[in-house]
Amino acid sequence: MSKYHIQKIGSQNFEMLVPLMKNCFGMEVSIDYFHWKYIQNPAGSFIGFVAIETETNEVGAYYGVIPQKFIVDGCEKTMYQSCDTMTHSNHRRQGLFKLLAEECYRFLKENNELFVIGFGGAQSTPGFLKFGWKHIFDLKYYFKPAFLCRISISSFVDEHNFVQHNDVVKLENFLEKINYDQEVIISKRSAAHMKWRTQNPNYFYKTVCYCPGETIEGYVIYYVLNNKLILFDFLFFSAKAEKALFGFLSRQVNKNNYKGIISFCQEKGRQAALLRKNGFISNPFKKGPLAEKTPFIFFGDELILNKYSSPLKWEITSYDHDAL
Repeated sequence: MSKYHIQKIGSQNFEMLVPLMKNCFGMEVSIDYFHWKYIQNPAGSFIGFVAIETETNEVGAYYGVIPQKFIVDGCEKTMYQSCDTMTHSNHRRQGLFKLLAEECYRFLKENNELFVIGFGGAQSTPGFLKFGWKHIFDLKYYFKPAFLCRISISSFVDEHNFVQHNDVVKLENFLEKINYDQEVIISKRSAAHMKWRTQNPNYFYKTVCYCPGETIEGYVIYYVLNNKLILFDFLFFSAKAEKALFGFLSRQVNKNNYKGIISFCQEKGRQAALLRKNGFISNPFKKGPLAEKTPFIFFGDELILNKYSSPLKWEITSYDHDAL
């Protein structure tokens, strides 16, 4: 490993990551993307390390984490998400992933913050599991095709009850009233974090609220991709809001000739149950449209791994995934 040296990086080093993103993911990103994702996050700044080849000064790999606030055992806690793990094609099979990950975990442990989650890929998950990470459940796609949207549209709609709030700060009073279940780990919603989360430059998010009176009773956040409506996040305080907003989404599909609605969440979780209740289906097979599953994995000391290894301890959604 003497041919590489490890360096902790900051915002002044983001130009190092641009060619890695292109080489590993085929993504053309600007420095602004990294400033949004790694620096502007109201939960805190990223922690990242690169491996630099000594002779050529070329960046061979990157490993890092970003913080997020979760409710854990009824209390707010900062956890970290492992994301954008990258090894350049010229530097694979050099053990760089292991080297960088160990450096990152050492840093987190020294600061008493070693509680990390991740959304594993087909190639990356086995590597994480070798480190001692635990795979406790999968996330999968739930979808409502256009024909199901058409037959579920209500005949009576009061359009005045739907308000688009792209400035999610207006949701602040609504978010402050959330009664978090103390039995599960769930991400903390705040106006500041939501505003940051929906400024991902890769997508154009729309936030629509149901307001039959002066107060908001629910919201949906979505964007359109490849002629499909992607349901990114949703929350309701009443059955009326639930029915109204799912109906609103179905009408958007019908009006714009979209192929349907797609949502991504924890398999057999609470959101999944709510989606199924409202006409969403899933592919039960290992092949075919939207059959893919994404492993949810997490890492910490032995006490954390044992305490939170049950799927019933978690409620993970699209909102928690760094790339959606």
